[in-house]
Amino acid sequence: MIRIKLSEIASALSGTLHLPDGMSDKAVESVSIDTRSMKPGDLFIALRGERFDGHDFIEKLPSSMSGVVTEQLKDVHLPQIVVKDTYDALGKLGEYCRAVCAPKLCVGITGSVGKTTTKEMVADILSKAMSVHYSVGNFNNAIGLPLTLIGLSPDTDALICEMGMSNFGEISYLTKLCRPDIAVITNIGMSHIEMLGSREGIRDAKLEIVEGLKKGGTLILNGDEPLLRDETVKKRTRDFNVIYVGFDRENDVYPTDIYRGRNYLSFDIVTPQSEQRVTIPAIGDHFVRNALFACAVGLTAGCDSAEIQRGFAAYEPQGLRQKIYERRGITVIADCYNAGPESMSAALKVLSAQHGRKIAVLGDMMELGNMSRIAHKEVGREVLENGVDVLFTYGALSRGIAEYALKHGFIGEICESFEDKEALAAAIRDTVRPGDHILFKASRKMKLEDVIALSDLGE
Repeated sequence: MIRIKLSEIASALSGTLHLPDGMSDKAVESVSIDTRSMKPGDLFIALRGERFDGHDFIEKLPSSMSGVVTEQLKDVHLPQIVVKDTYDALGKLGEYCRAVCAPKLCVGITGSVGKTTTKEMVADILSKAMSVHYSVGNFNNAIGLPLTLIGLSPDTDALICEMGMSNFGEISYLTKLCRPDIAVITNIGMSHIEMLGSREGIRDAKLEIVEGLKKGGTLILNGDEPLLRDETVKKRTRDFNVIYVGFDRENDVYPTDIYRGRNYLSFDIVTPQSEQRVTIPAIGDHFVRNALFACAVGLTAGCDSAEIQRGFAAYEPQGLRQKIYERRGITVIADCYNAGPESMSAALKVLSAQHGRKIAVLGDMMELGNMSRIAHKEVGREVLENGVDVLFTYGALSRGIAEYALKHGFIGEICESFEDKEALAAAIRDTVRPGDHILFKASRKMKLEDVIALSDLGE
């Protein structure tokens, strides 16, 4: 974060600065929204949540803090910036830091599936040519993205912002904060259909990203998705340079000659200007699509082929996303960060491509509304098509996966459903043996990583 005086922050937030007697207008270098992780010198922003209110902690803040952003003037010996709404203030501070630091390039990325992987690949590529700052982890909402912007420094060349959403208006707010030069929509899935009503609704919510995209900027879309090629999209994107990427050769950017190695992918990326061979240390064709987006961003940003290849070579899955490792002779595919029908299908295809016995541990997919029952049945069909030998499900919703598989001819060794993690872990321990490949996949709320640990299959 840049050094900003309290008075300057108060002005940017349309707030009022109250300085206790004897205190000066000091400069702030860092911001905190969580008392558990704050450091001396932080400016504390008191946010209200469903289960907490940051204002309740202000009286307990140490005197080493730079100050507080609050909606209520408190009886504390600390500088206080009083605002109408601290959430709005957080966004305004992020917007101000973005304006002051003025990175030469900003990339905004959204999509139902693949946005985080694409963001990481874009960061790896751009970092080979410039100084990069990007959203970390799941900092992709109305709290996380402003914190990303606040973390900018004046020497940042490229800013990469991931944008998530669960309802209309959320991407609109985020894109206006970061103001991208290049925007990406990775795909239109079914996540959050409960709130948005239909895939068309999801598409429209994702398209809000163009509201912050500079006129004449570049919009990179999934060209294999019909919903991103219809008249609605054409009308909303006529002021931008649109690039379509995907597996279909009608796209502007597409792959050829895909070679699927044991732990890598190698393929040619064809663009209107060039064709280059790239290698990615990941498996699964969904990574190919992510790479197409990243390559298109890199080329638009002026990166050369060597920088793009070096960026892909540096890619490594983050957090709880697809991590493949070996434990006691058993290959574990841990993919517990999130799940929807599209990512479930992709993960099962990765499992299917492995040699040896294939075990799938699948948990509930959340936020699918009235499509949930159909979506879980569809995953059951994918289980059959991908030759799973052992199927374990965890959760009430995912029971539908097992029921569909059993009803439609599952011929594997075991197909069982569980709602207790200890019981599921015990069944896994009794089943796995060296040479097996086991996939763990579920929505984040299911915390399937607990089952991995209980099964003694952690990395």
